[in-house]
Amino acid sequence: MLVLLFVQITLAADTSVFYREHQCDNNAENLKSVVEEIVEEIIDRSNCIVFVTDSVYQTLVNIKYIKGLSTVSKYEILLRDNEQFSRPRKRIQKILADSKAVGCNAYVILIANGYLTSEFLQYTERKRLINTRGLYLLLHDHRLFQPNLHYLWNRIINVIFIRRYNAYKHRSGEKSFKERIDLDTIYFPPRKEKFTKTKCIDTWYKGKLRYGSNHFTEKTTNLQKRHLRIAVFEHIPAVTEKSRAYYNKRPNNSLEALGIEFELIQIISKAMNFKPKYYMPYNIVSEKWGIEGENQTYTGLVNEAVRGKAAFYLGDLHYTLRHLNYFDLTIPYNTECLTFLTPESLTENSWKLLILPFKLYTWIALLLTLILGGAAFYFLSLSYQRYISLYKSQTNVESVSMKEEIKGLYLFTEIGNSILYTYSMLFQVSLPNLPSPWAIRLLIGWWWIYSILVAVAYKASMTATLANPVARVTIDTLTQLAESSIEVGGWNEEGKDFFLMSSDLSSQEVGNKFQLIEHEKEAIEKVANGSFGYYENSYLLRHARVKRQILEREKKENKTAEDTSLKHNLHIMEECVINVPIALGMEKNSPLKPHVDILIRRIIEIGLVQKWLSDVMEWSKIMEIRQETESEKALVNLHKLQGAFIAIVIGYFLAFIILMGEIFYWKRIVEKDPKFDKYHLDIFYSSSGSRKIQINNLN
Repeated sequence: MLVLLFVQITLAADTSVFYREHQCDNNAENLKSVVEEIVEEIIDRSNCIVFVTDSVYQTLVNIKYIKGLSTVSKYEILLRDNEQFSRPRKRIQKILADSKAVGCNAYVILIANGYLTSEFLQYTERKRLINTRGLYLLLHDHRLFQPNLHYLWNRIINVIFIRRYNAYKHRSGEKSFKERIDLDTIYFPPRKEKFTKTKCIDTWYKGKLRYGSNHFTEKTTNLQKRHLRIAVFEHIPAVTEKSRAYYNKRPNNSLEALGIEFELIQIISKAMNFKPKYYMPYNIVSEKWGIEGENQTYTGLVNEAVRGKAAFYLGDLHYTLRHLNYFDLTIPYNTECLTFLTPESLTENSWKLLILPFKLYTWIALLLTLILGGAAFYFLSLSYQRYISLYKSQTNVESVSMKEEIKGLYLFTEIGNSILYTYSMLFQVSLPNLPSPWAIRLLIGWWWIYSILVAVAYKASMTATLANPVARVTIDTLTQLAESSIEVGGWNEEGKDFFLMSSDLSSQEVGNKFQLIEHEKEAIEKVANGSFGYYENSYLLRHARVKRQILEREKKENKTAEDTSLKHNLHIMEECVINVPIALGMEKNSPLKPHVDILIRRIIEIGLVQKWLSDVMEWSKIMEIRQETESEKALVNLHKLQGAFIAIVIGYFLAFIILMGEIFYWKRIVEKDPKFDKYHLDIFYSSSGSRKIQINNLN
């Protein structure tokens, strides 16, 4: 009996071992078949596949015999059981980088250890070494659905999990130990926050999949009216203050401009069937886009993106490498000119009123003409006096006719008088006597014509100078800005790095004096004081300039506020420092990006972006036109006539100096003369005159 019992136990044990081995082989065969079925489906959708396995599943799938695999590119990665991704192997990095460079968009990841799978996915997603919008096949493991990994399944949505059951219950309550293989995927958008829920899409039954082969369905075209959070930073022209009514779900249906990006989200939400939930991050007004601080701390929109708090980020984001580290950026929808708001100085040159009508070379020509004209009159008169008058006297012409002939000739026979009378004719002052010689008269006639033309031109130019507004000194190039004494700055640290890394010397000089300033109002105030240049996009600068001008006008009208008048006009530099593309911000590795890009491209093509931009800037344009029409008329006031007063003051000063010189000459020289007698000045001057005549005769 004992022997028989032992034999039965031995046979039963052998049968159980045989059954388990057979069942294990059968289960492995089923798993292999399921993997091959899904891989064949992936091959129809992709031209490149990356296989990631470990020592357990390395030999499960025979890659060589999978149907159609020879027509696609494939990469293989074998992970060690103790693989560390804090310091990953360079070979793994190189394979992943090469596969992404050639456009691989399919990944078959068969790893027994779910923790190792999660580490691999976290590392590759963080470093952007995989295409998160590709097709994924993984083994189901509960360790992949921990709350800290929830963000992964918001980015990797085209995924199939192979889930195996060793035992399951029927509806009748009967427990079966036959293995079952299900294909699961995730819900997108997720139904619950910080919790990943899967759903069964197919089952392996009797050697085939029960529900067909189309397992990678599109999940982003219809988001089923789910709420998506939208982080907003108000920045013109992306988002205006008028959009705040939508934050509390109380749109006022007004026709005021909401901003380009706000309008984009409105259309995208309707096309993709989701409900936007707008919010402004804490302290966003001062932190703006945000920066990376010490110990990996972040602020502003960057902080929201790093923490994955929103699906979209509105805030006029520049399409730069720095932003690509934190956001997914859509295709650029617009290009903005980044430049400086600089102070505009008014030239106080009214004191130069007498010389303003003509330019420098015109004055030089006039002075040379004056000297040459005076010399011509002098030499012509002197020649007539010496030769023609002498000839007539030698031919015994009557003295009366000769006196008439040389009448008025004395006006030009001395060089000083000649220049003075020539100068007086230039100012249209008539001569005391008209010289009798016809040669002099003819020259005077043409000189009068010249004087009339010059005087009319001078008067007309002076009238225009008095009537025109005061000339303005502006900074319109980066070179002028670098050479100026004003400081420059902005609230974006990236702008400073851009100037410092430039190879242009002027840009480097601007970067050296670039300051970071948080508050826009403070920056505009410093620009108005004439000591600062503010770096921003031209649309925002134009809007800020108009707001500042309106504020100054209201202060002047009220006359109740403090005297904070605009010391300098605000001027937008004409030269663009850089034309930078602007894009809509999204969550890093967002699965929505491909579909959003298509919608934005269509919106750009039909011209809606330009229309929204025009709406945003319409208020600024209207206010600028109003200010131009209401601007002060160019009236002649005392300020503009200060040049005339300066001229008369200079005349008084020179006359006083000459008077003092004459008094000094009288006291020190004339009164010291031994023959001076204040009671007989006629004798003194007659003797002085006779002495001069004698000296001239001796000469």
